[in-house]
Amino acid sequence: MKLSIGFGHKPQEVEIEDSLIMGILEPNEIQLEMTGEEEVKRSLNNPIGTGRLSQIVKKGEKVVIVTSDITRPLPSYKVIPSILDELYEVGVSPEDITVVFALGSHRPHTQEEIIQLVGERVYKEVKCIDSDANDSVSMGITKGGTPVDVFRVVAEADRRICIGNIEYHYFAGYSGGAKAIMPGVSTPAAIQANHRNMVLDDAKVGRLISNPVRDDLNEAIQYCPIDFIVNVVLNEKKEIIFSVAGDYIKAHRVGCEFLDKIYKKELKEKADVVIVSQGGAPKDINLYQTQKALANAEHAVKDGGIIILVGSCKEGFGSKIFEE
Repeated sequence: MKLSIGFGHKPQEVEIEDSLIMGILEPNEIQLEMTGEEEVKRSLNNPIGTGRLSQIVKKGEKVVIVTSDITRPLPSYKVIPSILDELYEVGVSPEDITVVFALGSHRPHTQEEIIQLVGERVYKEVKCIDSDANDSVSMGITKGGTPVDVFRVVAEADRRICIGNIEYHYFAGYSGGAKAIMPGVSTPAAIQANHRNMVLDDAKVGRLISNPVRDDLNEAIQYCPIDFIVNVVLNEKKEIIFSVAGDYIKAHRVGCEFLDKIYKKELKEKADVVIVSQGGAPKDINLYQTQKALANAEHAVKDGGIIILVGSCKEGFGSKIFEE
C-alpha cells in the first residue's frame, strides 16, 4: 500500500506491505452545513456567550485583531474580512483597526508573508504588524506567578478580538481561545512561566478542565480581557469546516467539542511502529513545531515501540532555547 505523508508543501510517499498496516487514522465522518467564509459569517451572526461584535465595539474605539503567525495553518485571509465588515457597519474606521500577528517566541514576518497570511484586501485596508516582546506593558501576575506582560498595542487597545484555529495542543489541551494573548503577544519571561506547568500531570492533550496550563492562560485574561473570539476548526486540507465566535471560554469550548467529534479516535490496540507528521506546511516549518505531533503519536505506540516523525523542518530547530 502506498501512503501519502504530509511534508512541507509536497507530501512524501511511502510503500508498506498491506499485512503490516494495522490502520490509518483518518477524521470521523461528520455532516457539514457550511464551510469557509460562509461558516465564519454564520458564527459571527450567532455568537456564543456574548452579543454580536457590532453590539460590543463602538465608533471611535481602537480595535486590535490578534491573529496567528506563519507557523499556524489559520487562513486569516478568510476570517478577518468578515470581521472588518461588521466593524465598518457600526462606524469603526480602518485607521482605528490594527491586525497584530501573535509571534510568541517566533521570528518576525517578511512583508510577503504578511500579505500571504491576511490577503491583499486586509493588508491594504488596515495596519498589519508583528507583536514585539520588547515593547510590552505589565498588566498583572497570575496566582501561579506568570507575569501578564502584553505587547503595548494590544494592551492599550479599547477592544481586543482574537482569532485562531482549534486543534489538539500537547500540554494546553487545545489551541485557540486565550492562547492568542498568552503566549501569543506576551514576553519570553511570561511564556516560560506559563510553560513551567507543562510538566504537571493534568497538562496534557485534549484536556481543558483542571489543566494547569490552560487555567493559567485563562486567568491571565482577567488582566488583559478578550472582548470577542473567532476560532475555526480545519479539515486535513486546511479548509474551514466549523467556526465559533463570542466568549473566549464558552465559544472556545464549543469549538473543542466539535474538534473531538471529528478527530478524536478510540484505539483497540497500540502499534509497534507509528508514522506521524504535522500534516505538512506550515506546521512542520521547524523541529519545534514538528515535534508536537509526538504528543498524539505516543498514545498509539506500544511501550518500547518506534515513532517515525516526518517533517520538512526547513527552518531548522526553530528556537535557540529549544536547540540547546
